[in-house]
Amino acid sequence: MLGPALRFVDRDYVLFEDKKLLYLGGIDYHRMSNDPLILKTVSEAAFEYGLNPTGSRTTTGNHPLYLELERKVAEFFESEESAVFPSGYLGNIILLQAIADEYNIFFLDEISHSSIVDAARQFGKKMVFFNHLDAQNLDQRLKEHLKTRLKPLIMTDGVFPARGEIPPLDQYVEVVKKYDGKILIDDAHAVAVVGKSGKGSWEEKGIHREIIYQTGTLSKGFGVFGGIIPGERKLISHIQNKSLAFIGATGLPLPLAAAAIKSVDYMLSHREVIVDLQKRALELKNKFRQLGFDLPQSPAPIFSITFHDEDKNKRLHKILLRNGIYPPFINYPGAPPGGHFRFIITSVSTHEQVNLLFETVKSSL
Repeated sequence: MLGPALRFVDRDYVLFEDKKLLYLGGIDYHRMSNDPLILKTVSEAAFEYGLNPTGSRTTTGNHPLYLELERKVAEFFESEESAVFPSGYLGNIILLQAIADEYNIFFLDEISHSSIVDAARQFGKKMVFFNHLDAQNLDQRLKEHLKTRLKPLIMTDGVFPARGEIPPLDQYVEVVKKYDGKILIDDAHAVAVVGKSGKGSWEEKGIHREIIYQTGTLSKGFGVFGGIIPGERKLISHIQNKSLAFIGATGLPLPLAAAAIKSVDYMLSHREVIVDLQKRALELKNKFRQLGFDLPQSPAPIFSITFHDEDKNKRLHKILLRNGIYPPFINYPGAPPGGHFRFIITSVSTHEQVNLLFETVKSSL
């Protein structure tokens, strides 16, 4: 089922049923998708470069903008190189097409994003699911299913999109290193959002990047579009030469590539914006917990609010509309049973807007 028709009117508001409402939802954590500088870049790039590179990157479509964007992404993540491609959803299959032959069994968090599950299913390997966020259960599953010389690949979201949970990656590392395995982290909701400099969940949990693979997107923390994989030069070379999903795809629309360069460059120069948003998110979560809501102790600016009661949720829905706030009620994989209000705050949300949200939810109790 499709969601309701919404249209942004600026960085903070949407039109819903002809009403202008404060929008504290979605996935654009810094509202870069409506930043005037980004929009100006898109417009100018469309006239300068056109829309389409006219071919895949392995034929005639390897535009210099892609090379510059990959350099910029590698700079942001302090990696040797990076790969950029048309959609974040493709990231896990692109990566697995390059590395799957090195592993015998895939172990997945039971509520991993569909892009992880879809990718894992393509390779005919045994897939084992472990309990959500449970390092002890992962260890148990590894002991049950691994025989001598079998090598595991662990797969998980870095920030789970429904509630903003971050897996205990430091504990996973202690488990998986006994088996010479690695961890594939889909950091779509983590890049430019968590970690002391916004590099993602592995940085947030203080683990070494050598034991992980990281996929991500430009559509959330960077607010533009496209998929990214930062990594070692050898890994990126494998992707470019072995991944048919990378080799056969037409690159990003060129204006979006130009906009992504501008957005990544901005975040490089303004990492304090990322850190400040984390602090504000933790403060607001503490306030919601004091009201009795169950929210994970995570710096991701995602707030899952539900009464686990249909009538009470409907009442909050009405109060939000009455107070001029769009009610982002979501019933999506990974959401609490019956759905929830998935709010976010962004780095451009004002204190007045955040306080309005909190006081509105509080008034519904």
